Amino acid sequence: MIPKSVIEAIITLQQAGYRSYLIGGCVRDMLMGTKPRDFDIATAALPEEVSRLFDWVIPSGLPFGTVTILVPDPVEVTTFRSEGSYTDGRHPDRVEFASDLEADLARRDFTINALAWDPVTDKIVDLWGGQADLEQGLIRSVGDPKTRFQEDGLRLLRAARFVAQLEFSIEPHTLAAIEAEKARLKRVANERIGQELSRLVTGSGVFQALWLLVDTGLMNYIIPELLTGQGVKQGRLHREDVLGHNIRTCSLTPPELPVRLAGLLHDIGKAEGYKIGPHGRCFPGHAARSARLVPTVLGRLRYSRKLVNTVTLLVRHHMLFWRGPEGLPPVRRLAAKVGWDNFGFMIELIKADRMAIWADPGRAGIAELDAAYRQIVKERPPLTTAELALDGTELMAELGLKPGPLVGALKQSLLEAVWDDPRLNSRSQLLALAEQKLPYFRLGSTN
Repeated sequence: MIPKSVIEAIITLQQAGYRSYLIGGCVRDMLMGTKPRDFDIATAALPEEVSRLFDWVIPSGLPFGTVTILVPDPVEVTTFRSEGSYTDGRHPDRVEFASDLEADLARRDFTINALAWDPVTDKIVDLWGGQADLEQGLIRSVGDPKTRFQEDGLRLLRAARFVAQLEFSIEPHTLAAIEAEKARLKRVANERIGQELSRLVTGSGVFQALWLLVDTGLMNYIIPELLTGQGVKQGRLHREDVLGHNIRTCSLTPPELPVRLAGLLHDIGKAEGYKIGPHGRCFPGHAARSARLVPTVLGRLRYSRKLVNTVTLLVRHHMLFWRGPEGLPPVRRLAAKVGWDNFGFMIELIKADRMAIWADPGRAGIAELDAAYRQIVKERPPLTTAELALDGTELMAELGLKPGPLVGALKQSLLEAVWDDPRLNSRSQLLALAEQKLPYFRLGSTN
C-alpha cells in the first residue's frame, strides 16, 4: 500500500541519522484498510537538512518546517515541531522545531490523526490512544478539547467532517467543547469553511454530520439560511419539517458535490411563505425562491461560479410532477432546461427529493424515472434549435423567409415538436412540419 519511493525516502532520512515516520491521516487510513490520498513524513531533520539529502525539493512551507520532495511523486516532509499560542484562533504565533516526535504528536487535533508509523521497523507510535478510538469509531481531541478548538476554529468543522467521512461519533467531552466553542468558527475564512463543507457533504455519513452541525450550533456560522426551515411543517405527504427534508434529500443523492449541495439547498426558500392546499401546506414558487438564495449562500463560501450556476440550475428545476403514463415529453423538456451535463444530476435530485418524502421506491416512482432517463439519453434528442436536423438557413431558403423573429419562433416550435416525438427530427419531416405551421405563424405576426 505504501509506495516504494516513500519507504526509500524514509530510509534515506533514517540512514542520515534522523528519526522519521509516516504521520497523520495516511497512518489512520492504512490502519482502517483504506488507501491514503497522500503520504506525509515527519522527521527530526530540519528543512535544509532534508534539502541536502534529496535531488528535487520544493520549499512548499518553510515557515512551518515543510518541504516537498519529488520521489518521483510529491511527498511532504515536515520537521517535528511544537507550537506557541494561537492569538488569531487559526494559526500559531510561532513554530518551534523539535527533535522528538512526542512533542509533534501532542499538538495535533484528534487522536486518530496523532499516529506515527515507521514502515521500516513496522513500529507504530500511539501516545494518545488513537488506535483504540479507531476501533471504537470515536473522534476525540488530543488533550484538552477546548484548548484544541481555541487554537484553531477550523477543527470544529473538521470534527464534523470526520463524522461524515468515517461515520464515527464524537466523544462526549469533545462534543461538549464543540458546542461551547462554536463561535470560534467566525474567525475562520469562508473559503476554508467551504472546503471543509465540500468534504463533509460528500461523505457517506453526511446525514449524521449535518445534524451534528445543527445540534451544536455550528450551522449558524455556515449556512444559517437553512435554519429558517427548522420547525416549518409541510404537507401531509412529508414526514419531516423543511430543515429535516433538506438534510435527508442531500443524504439520498449520489456523493458528488453539485447534487449534494443542490439536495441540501433545494427547499431553502420554502419558509418564506405557504398556502393551505388539499394535502395541507403547500409552498408555491419555492423552487424559484430557493434558487435565488443559492448564489448568496455558495458565493459567501467562495465556491466557483461554475458550481454556483450548476447548483442554482438544479434547484430551480427540481419540481417535476411527472409519472410514467404522461410519457417522455415532460422529461425531455426538463433535459432541455438543464442540458446534458446536468441532466443526470437533475434526475438524481428529483429521485432523492421523492425518496425523502415517501421512502418507498415504488411510491416515489424511482424505477420509471430511471427508465425515462435511460431512454432519453439513448435517444439523444436535440435540446436546442441549433441541434435540429434542419437549420435556419435551410428553413429560410426552402420557405422563402427572411431573417427575423418569425424564423426563431418557427424553429422553437419545431424543437418542441421533436421533444414530443424525436422521430420527427429529420430534414424532410421538419420541413413538412414547418410548411404546415407557417400560415399560423404568419397570421399571428400580423395581429
